[in-house]
Amino acid sequence: MKRFTAIITNRNFILSLAIILGLSLKTLSWVKHLTVPALAIVMIVSLTQVSFKEFLAAKKIIMPSLYTILFNYFIFGAVMLLMAWFLIKDHQLWIGFVILASAPPGVAIAPFAFIIGADEKYSIIGMVGAYIASLALIPLAGYIFIGRNFASPLDIFIIFVELIIAPMIISQVLVKLRLDKHLLKWRGAIVNWGLFIVIFAVISLNRDIFFRDIKTLLIISLISVVSIFGLWGAVNLVLKKLKIKTGIRKSLVLAATIKNSGFAAATALALFGKKASLPGAILSVFLIIFFIIIGFEKKKKNPC
Repeated sequence: MKRFTAIITNRNFILSLAIILGLSLKTLSWVKHLTVPALAIVMIVSLTQVSFKEFLAAKKIIMPSLYTILFNYFIFGAVMLLMAWFLIKDHQLWIGFVILASAPPGVAIAPFAFIIGADEKYSIIGMVGAYIASLALIPLAGYIFIGRNFASPLDIFIIFVELIIAPMIISQVLVKLRLDKHLLKWRGAIVNWGLFIVIFAVISLNRDIFFRDIKTLLIISLISVVSIFGLWGAVNLVLKKLKIKTGIRKSLVLAATIKNSGFAAATALALFGKKASLPGAILSVFLIIFFIIIGFEKKKKNPC
């Protein structure tokens, strides 16, 4: 029984299963209605590990937030959008990349900060600061790179309420009532199965592209690989040369490589349709590979 529980709560198994089932099953149009609620639950549960009391000390939050915003939005975003600008001709896919580049950092930054020995507090404060900044940066990026017809202000506001504002408030209510302790044991499983729904839905809805439009798939894959693995190596090398403290360096490397692709996919799907959600879906696939590699490297260093 313990082995079965370990399997069905394992991140790599769950997210890999989402990809396999998404590619195997015929498109289920009703599945798209589950993505926003599922991601909202993921956000609520993930943010219970953060107490916003940390943000009362302004001096302690400014630098982590600013550096996370710099690395996650401007460095990651610039690399991704520059490649997409030259390689992507489809307007819907371009919209998907704009949303992905301006999406907040992935909630996986928090657990992986611990796994790779990054500065956990720095990573978490920076992540939450970047989420707050996303309320302004996403509409701004949409206006600059897509134009005034990006999306209606009301639709954007609703998505923000559902996926950022409400989860932040609800998570802190749970923390205040000390109910977050009851979620602790199952937090990872809830997050992973919530992401399972998002990834499965987006891949299933775009199933035809995976099998019929190999060129588009390869181009998006190339952009994803460079944005994740290329930046992982480049940022790590530069920060080592600058002799940045190890814990902070690792935190900034995570900030430069991990996007909330689930947020991007769900937002693009809700506002612009299934094709716009494809960049987020494919980036999710390579993020899963990235997470497996990080976990494998950790096991090699600590075999026990």
